[in-house]
Amino acid sequence: MAEKSKAGHRQRLRERFLAGDAESRSDEMLLELLLTFAIARKDVRPLAQELIHVFGSLPEVLSASPNELSKVKGVGQSSVALLKAIDSIRSYSTTHKSKYGQDKRLDSTEPMLFEASPEKTEAEVERPALSSQPKNIESKSTYQKSARRKFQVSNGYLLEFDQLARVLHFLLENRDARKINRKSLRENTGLADRQVASLISIGAAMGLIQPGCQILTPTGLLIAQHDIFIEKRSSLEWCHYAGASTYRNLVWFEIFNHLLIEEPTMTQEGWNKYFRFRLDRQYSGKTIKDHVPKEVRFVIDAYLERNFSKLEILLLSSDSRLYRRRYTSFNRLVFSAMIYDFCTSRGAQLFQVGEMAVMPGSPALVFGLDPATFRHQIEALHDQGWLRYETTHNLDQIRLKPGFSAIKFLTAHYKNEKL
Repeated sequence: MAEKSKAGHRQRLRERFLAGDAESRSDEMLLELLLTFAIARKDVRPLAQELIHVFGSLPEVLSASPNELSKVKGVGQSSVALLKAIDSIRSYSTTHKSKYGQDKRLDSTEPMLFEASPEKTEAEVERPALSSQPKNIESKSTYQKSARRKFQVSNGYLLEFDQLARVLHFLLENRDARKINRKSLRENTGLADRQVASLISIGAAMGLIQPGCQILTPTGLLIAQHDIFIEKRSSLEWCHYAGASTYRNLVWFEIFNHLLIEEPTMTQEGWNKYFRFRLDRQYSGKTIKDHVPKEVRFVIDAYLERNFSKLEILLLSSDSRLYRRRYTSFNRLVFSAMIYDFCTSRGAQLFQVGEMAVMPGSPALVFGLDPATFRHQIEALHDQGWLRYETTHNLDQIRLKPGFSAIKFLTAHYKNEKL
């Protein structure tokens, strides 16, 4: 009887899709439909849900490498082969044009099963994912071109720092483990599975948790040991930098590196419209409708209602318009860690100050610093002897010093050590 029920469910999935049912076009149901062709006699909906939770959206599932897909429990060789075959087909259909530059699809009005990933084709890689950057800066740096963006960081949950602390505490107690599964986290924190998945995703977005194996990063270990509830301003400075400067965190990154620059004051609904417009054709309409408001709400709530409000970076006016306030009250060790992290993540030991001041993902941009204020902050670090601020050929530049690193500055701060 159970086998007949599953067969009937699969048949209904196919019939609804062929009939053009709107709900059947959601990321989750499309993925479930696909998996039925790779996995026989098994309910594949939980696996489809898990894949969406891990990777964020259907395009990102398809863009994942075979190795990344195989790490998800329940994904076998047949499923990987099917997903990557479809990924290859959609890449081909995106790039393969006729000599007149038109798609070779016979009927351009036929609904597309998958929207092209914003990072799949060479032409698209050279174009900013959401908005244009300053003309003197390349549209994407090398590290951005290779990054796979995560649309759903929060998975619909808000940033509850006390719940995140429970996850960090368990990971701290098991710091020697190479991998910790979600089941152990769920059983030992008392949190629901979806909450655990969301908190891991948020912790990873802030650079505290290593995704996939669910263990603490070196930075996560320091914060878990010294400020597990993430209440100190210095911890919040670092977590804001990590979350807002990471290109992979799609909505978080775009808000602080593009939206607040292009639209200095805007309502929450304005933010939703901004993302709906810019994500059009990159994700399905249902995915955008379902998840943009949740991710926007996650960021706004984190900065207006949760611990990030202590930084007073994001504020709300009397007429309900969101705007950013420039932040300058840095802990200098933490700010130094940001500079070293930004430069070394781009393989640079030398960086022009003016270029960094306007580059998306830089400490200057994510904290709303103008070039003059940013230079003033850099000069203070030079005076401490933690980097060199020099002028060559009328260009002021930052030169990193050997022996220093982001984690060294953070360790010195949290352990109150001298450099």
